[in-house]
Amino acid sequence: MDYRKTERGLVIRLDDGDEIVDTLKKLAEREKILSATVTGIGAAKKAEIAHFDTKKKKYNTKKLEGMLEIIALNGNICILDGTPAVHIHIAISRHDFSTLSGHLMNAEVYPTCEIVVTEIGIKIERKFDEKTGLNLQSFSSGK
Repeated sequence: MDYRKTERGLVIRLDDGDEIVDTLKKLAEREKILSATVTGIGAAKKAEIAHFDTKKKKYNTKKLEGMLEIIALNGNICILDGTPAVHIHIAISRHDFSTLSGHLMNAEVYPTCEIVVTEIGIKIERKFDEKTGLNLQSFSSGK
């Protein structure tokens, strides 16, 4: 992995074997990012994606392996329980050109993934919401 800090955030290149979600969390901690948007493209050899079941209030997951083209990686970074929380959605194309998408639980990069993290400039926290069963963005903390 290699990255550069810019005036507005980070430009990141992940390499073979790097895990996307964990790496973004560690970089956000290191660079003290309080909130940001995340975009990216690349490829992976393994991924776990999920969809949230609103009735059961839990994620249903699917594991993928093979040559996976990351055609869209979008999401954000906020603060949950005092540490950065990475919330990413992904669209992945398989070798047969079929596409799967969902919430990204984890993905192991192969051979590379290019990500841009753009800081928002305010602290955005996530707080658990009983009604939805999700950690929703909360803007009560101000700047």
